[in-house]
Amino acid sequence: MSKISVIIPVYGVEEYIVKCINSIVNQTLKDIEIIIVNDGTKDNSIKLIKENFNDKRIKIFNKENGGLASARNYGIKKSTGEFLFFVDSDDYIDTNCLKEMYEKAIKDKVDLVICDYYKLEENGNKEHISIIPHYDKSNNKCSVISMPGAVCKLIKLNIVKDNNIEFLEGKCFEDNAIMPFACALCKNFSYVEKPFYYYLQRTGSILNKKHYDKKWEDIFDSLDHLYNKFKEYNLLNEYKDELEYIYIEYLLHASNLRFIDYKEGNSNILKVKRIIKDKFPNWRKNKYYKKESIKYKIMCNLFYFNWLFIIKVLRRK
Repeated sequence: MSKISVIIPVYGVEEYIVKCINSIVNQTLKDIEIIIVNDGTKDNSIKLIKENFNDKRIKIFNKENGGLASARNYGIKKSTGEFLFFVDSDDYIDTNCLKEMYEKAIKDKVDLVICDYYKLEENGNKEHISIIPHYDKSNNKCSVISMPGAVCKLIKLNIVKDNNIEFLEGKCFEDNAIMPFACALCKNFSYVEKPFYYYLQRTGSILNKKHYDKKWEDIFDSLDHLYNKFKEYNLLNEYKDELEYIYIEYLLHASNLRFIDYKEGNSNILKVKRIIKDKFPNWRKNKYYKKESIKYKIMCNLFYFNWLFIIKVLRRK
């Protein structure tokens, strides 16, 4: 058994894949297995991996195209490491990423270690992003409100497999649908406040489009799935504050960027209010929301009451 199974789904990334894999094979922690899931890519990505790397730790698995969630789920089934770590194939990681995160996990005796990341633009500009808002060392639940991506998280494989944790297939926001729940199951975690992960902001990606995308509406299915997982495991009361904040952030706050500027998204604005009012009628009392900036709170309230014109004016300033 290796210390870490690194899962990399591959589809249409021939421009980036060599840099990605290079950052993994050159990790200072050598005892890893590298799970490459070929998600039916039509380009030269897999060919480039075979041409550039002769490393016995690399295992290539081929499957029909099923999307990112499907590829990750396939990779989990093939993994044998003590921990899991996901890397998207157009991103890359710091040379010491896996070593420092693994050593932190062993030293602190935790099931989960989370790190920060760099938001990397295609022109080379980068910004250090803290992945856990309102981090409180004494609050072991705040891992649940960390940015919900699969990346930047070193997680015990047995937690994932024993609880049949799978990414939501066929939907956008597949991370939101499961990672906060996975964090809750870990119970204990450690936070490395270093940007070990380099997250590339590609133009034209699902969250960087200039025109309305119907897939943005998948956020509703994603959050429903997450809510039901907490309910299934009788965790709704224990993680009420965290789940409520996730709904505030991804519906009241972030959704105004997706729906407000497009006539196709107008019906979703009222849908957001109905969901929040039904599930979390006292959302303004949320302890994490109270720590947010005045601007954040204003935007959430304006969106909730459908005062969209004011939001558009404030966003120009």
